[in-house]
Amino acid sequence: MTRDDGHDVDEPVHDGDSRGDAARGDGGAAVEPPEADVEPAGSDGDASPGPGPDADPGEASDVAADSPRLSISDIALSYGDGDPVVEADRLEVPAGEITALIGPNGSGKSTLLKSMNAELAPDRGAVTFDGRDVEEYGTTELARRLGLLSQEHVAPDSTTVRELATHGRYPHRGFFEGMREEDYRAVDRAIERVGVEHLADRPVGDLSGGQGQLAWLAMVLAQETDALLLDEPTTFLDLHHQLRVLDAVRELNEDHGVTVCVVLHDIGQAARFADNLIALKDGEPYEWGPPDEVINEQLLRDVFGVEAEVGFGPDGPRVIPRRAIDEE
Repeated sequence: MTRDDGHDVDEPVHDGDSRGDAARGDGGAAVEPPEADVEPAGSDGDASPGPGPDADPGEASDVAADSPRLSISDIALSYGDGDPVVEADRLEVPAGEITALIGPNGSGKSTLLKSMNAELAPDRGAVTFDGRDVEEYGTTELARRLGLLSQEHVAPDSTTVRELATHGRYPHRGFFEGMREEDYRAVDRAIERVGVEHLADRPVGDLSGGQGQLAWLAMVLAQETDALLLDEPTTFLDLHHQLRVLDAVRELNEDHGVTVCVVLHDIGQAARFADNLIALKDGEPYEWGPPDEVINEQLLRDVFGVEAEVGFGPDGPRVIPRRAIDEE
C-alpha cells in the first residue's frame, strides 16, 4: 500500500533477534502482518489496548494504576542443552515504573529480557505479563501490548524513517488491512516524541548511529504498547543521543504509565533514570530494589569489580569509579 505522499509503507525490515516468521513487536525486528490462520478476527478481544499517547498527562497516575507488571518466578534459562545462563527465584518489574537491568558483560541481562518477550522459553519456572504467562500469548496479541527494542536491527538502507516507524503498526492491523488514519497518527506521534520529525523522509542508510537508534525507537513507540523492553538502547551513542533516548522513554512512562524494563551499562545513568534496579552477577540476581538501596560500594566491588565512591544527591546515587579490582 502507498500513502498519499508516495511512501511505501510495507517495505520489509529484518532483525537478528527475530523468532519464527513473525517477530513479537521487536523494535529491531520486522513486525510482520499476522497470518490469517493464527489469530482469528476477534481472538484478541480480551487484550487491553495500550494507554495511547492521546491520554491526558494529568491522569498519568490513573493510567499507571492500570499498567501491567512483569513477574519472574523460579526461572532457569539456557541455550540448548547447556547449563542455565540465568537462574532466579523471584523478580518483579513493577507496573508503571522504569526498571533497569545492570551487571557486567555475560551476566545474563539480555537473556533475561528475551524471556520477558517470550523469545526464549524457560527450562523451568515462568514469566508472567499482566498476570498471564507470556508463553500463552499469541504472537500478534503480545506485540500489541509489549514492545522490544533489541541490540541488532537491520532495514534496507532506502527505507525512510517514516516507513520504518510504520512497521510498528502491523500488530494493530488485520492481514489484508492497510494503514488507517489512527495508524498514521500513531506514527506521527512516535516520530515527534523521539524528535526526528526533520528526518522523517530521510533514508535510514543516511543517518548517523544516534539518529538511526532514534528511528528504531520511533518504530517501537508507534506500537503504543503497555510495556517496553529496551536492550542497551544507549550503547555506542554520544551523550546527546543517549539523553534523547532516555528522555523519550521517561516522558512516555510519566505521561502514560508505560511499564519499562531496560538494559543499561552506565551505572550512574541507570541510577538516575530508573525507579528500580536489578543487579545481575553470573546469571543470578545480586540485589534489586530502588537505586538508593541497591547502589553501594560493596555492590560495585562484588558485581563489577570496581572500587568506587558512592554519593547521594537529589537525583539519586552518584558513582565515582576509582580503579578496577583484579580478580583474585
